[in-house]
Amino acid sequence: MPSIQTIHNTGLQIKGYNPYEKAVFSRGQAAPPQTVQPAQPAPAPARGAFQTFSTTDTYQQSFGSPNDYTTTITAQNVSYRLMEGNLNIRVPYAQLDLIDRTPENPLHLEGLDFNLHMKGAQLKVSDVDVSLTADYFLKSRPDLPVKDVRVSFQPNNGIKVEGKVSKFGIRLPFEVNGTFQATTTGELQYDLGKVKVVGMPVNGLMKTFGVSLDSLLKLRDPDKGYYTHGNSVTVNISKITEKPGIRAILQDARTHVGDLELTFADTPEAASQVQKTAQIKVPNYLQLSGGHFYYDGYFVKDGKVRMEDKTPDTPLQMEKTGETIMNLRKGFVAVTDPRFAGMIEGKLGPDSSLKHPQTQLKEKAAELKGDMYGFIPLKLDLQFDKTDKGDLMFTPKNPKAFGFIPLPEGFVGKQVQKMVAGGIPYGNGVAIPDLGDTYLGKLSHVSHQNGFLILKADNEP
Repeated sequence: MPSIQTIHNTGLQIKGYNPYEKAVFSRGQAAPPQTVQPAQPAPAPARGAFQTFSTTDTYQQSFGSPNDYTTTITAQNVSYRLMEGNLNIRVPYAQLDLIDRTPENPLHLEGLDFNLHMKGAQLKVSDVDVSLTADYFLKSRPDLPVKDVRVSFQPNNGIKVEGKVSKFGIRLPFEVNGTFQATTTGELQYDLGKVKVVGMPVNGLMKTFGVSLDSLLKLRDPDKGYYTHGNSVTVNISKITEKPGIRAILQDARTHVGDLELTFADTPEAASQVQKTAQIKVPNYLQLSGGHFYYDGYFVKDGKVRMEDKTPDTPLQMEKTGETIMNLRKGFVAVTDPRFAGMIEGKLGPDSSLKHPQTQLKEKAAELKGDMYGFIPLKLDLQFDKTDKGDLMFTPKNPKAFGFIPLPEGFVGKQVQKMVAGGIPYGNGVAIPDLGDTYLGKLSHVSHQNGFLILKADNEP
């Protein structure tokens, strides 16, 4: 089996043992791209920060274009919850570029070490979720006079807002109807229509006493991305998203009953294409292509990874675990020790004769320990390779009972073949076309490194 160094351009060198401590596909040094204003680093996750270090053995010495450090996400019919779960963003279609701000290290999808270019996307939110989000926002601003806001989206860009407003020490129920539109400068503008207080029209009284949205809400700093002027409220989405390093240009805004639909793109022509693509019915998916990134226990380099929905009757909920099947279409993938341990445990299953399995990925094999039949300590090496058809397989080597009694490899191989769920006997080993919910393309290369199992797929399945 060839070593990883024999692959083109010295291959893919990985160092480390834990993706949340120190691990990296080395990629060489380059200044962070300046395509989008750099974002502020996210706080370290509670389970430990993702840290990387560079090496002198590089897969690619320099970057000729942004494509070298850009990962493209294409998604259809997915959703994600924000604002502590109050705001559910539905995405009928999106094409996003993630531009790595530290291209000498892998892009960390679960952190904020990238800038985001929303090349084209359609987003939808329901009026129920907007009402919950408004309530969440107002509770954080007790100084504002408006409380108990409820929002209803209506046809023809109509929106009704109900709530209570404090004036002269009295909390009065109100109902406000209005319309909104996407401006030519990419802002979302709301214009006040008819207003009722305690069920009575008050537009005339508001004008007489000089009461307006601006005097009520007092949002007068455009640099914050939202502001009032007269009886209009303007939200500058590009301004709000620039600090997190997101480029998003609003091209269209419209309503359906109960829903607000926003379309983002670089140009009006691109926005029109996004709206057409969003209407096409396809299986729910999210696909990541190119670049060099870490995600959910995997390092992926120059790859194409497709997440497909296990529950296609509803949108793919990205914040949920266990919701997707992962297909490796092409490229390098490094399986980390923690991810590998979970895969092996899943493949053996609760009914396996090997109990309490423990694994460790080493330089030439994966070490597997456990208790055979629950009471005989067993240790063996799993030497991974590929079959002649390009499927992943492993052969048990050096089996020992109690840590020092050699066992026949052929006998142990037959036992292991029976243990592996979905495994196919292959010589003295087992072919495994999938790793739990991870399905592999046709592999051209398999090798070991300390802390990693390295796979390379060349052909999409």
